[in-house]
Amino acid sequence: MKITQAATLSIIVLVTALISGSAYAMSCGGTTHTHSAQRMAEKYFSQMDANGDERVSEAEFKASAMTKFVQSFVVLKPNAAGFVEKKAFLKMFVEAHSTDKPEA
Repeated sequence: MKITQAATLSIIVLVTALISGSAYAMSCGGTTHTHSAQRMAEKYFSQMDANGDERVSEAEFKASAMTKFVQSFVVLKPNAAGFVEKKAFLKMFVEAHSTDKPEA
């Protein structure tokens, strides 16, 4: 089953909104300062990466709180070896939250 990039990015945007608990996806607990998409992506990745090896296995994903927000490990685009690499996750997340998106 292949998931399109647009669907993947939409799911990541939804996850960010749900996790943040705020109408402002990058706000910090309702305060006035914000965090960059890069910093937020690193935070979410580290919550999944239990052993700190910069890649997330399906078992790590299933043991993390992210399963409350992302229903399928496949959405995170694991590589051929079955791992979500940190660099790929950060890139996908940051692109999904870029402020330089072309307007529709």
